[in-house]
Amino acid sequence: MTDRPPAQHPDSRRTLFGVAAGALAGATVLTASRHASAEVSAEGGGGVRRVADRAMDRFDHGWRTGEWDPFLAMLTPRFSFWFPEGQWRGRHEGEAGRQAIAAWAEFHADNGNRVQGRRRSVTTMGDRVLYEYDSRGASPSTAGYLNWETIIVKVTGERISALHEYWGNIPPTGE
Repeated sequence: MTDRPPAQHPDSRRTLFGVAAGALAGATVLTASRHASAEVSAEGGGGVRRVADRAMDRFDHGWRTGEWDPFLAMLTPRFSFWFPEGQWRGRHEGEAGRQAIAAWAEFHADNGNRVQGRRRSVTTMGDRVLYEYDSRGASPSTAGYLNWETIIVKVTGERISALHEYWGNIPPTGE
């Protein structure tokens, strides 16, 4: 070895250069991968956000019209349904979860319950998408409903496998 400081030793410089080049290459791969994922989602080519938005557009349509079948058609047979209150309060998983959300939708359709929701924000987190709503009743049976909600859906392929709903007001209140 020579009397040079370690950073000036030829072997140390080669090692540092190799480490720096490897780190830079890794960062480039990660950045390229993130950009590719964002492009797929933005283009709608199988993206999580595209599938979730399609499901939630159908969910909103169900609330406006009472026609829930288009929404229910987007659910996987084994489903995770979490609801904060009432007959469907709690966690419902698997086939029981799929049955619970179908019964929930049927109840609202049969009773003429209508809700008008405004999406305030949407955030994608991996295979989940979080929707924030301000909602109010839009029928005689829901006239007193005023709430803000967070709904998280999980995307599996071209369907959703979970809907977890959280409320800001429990129970929802009038103005």
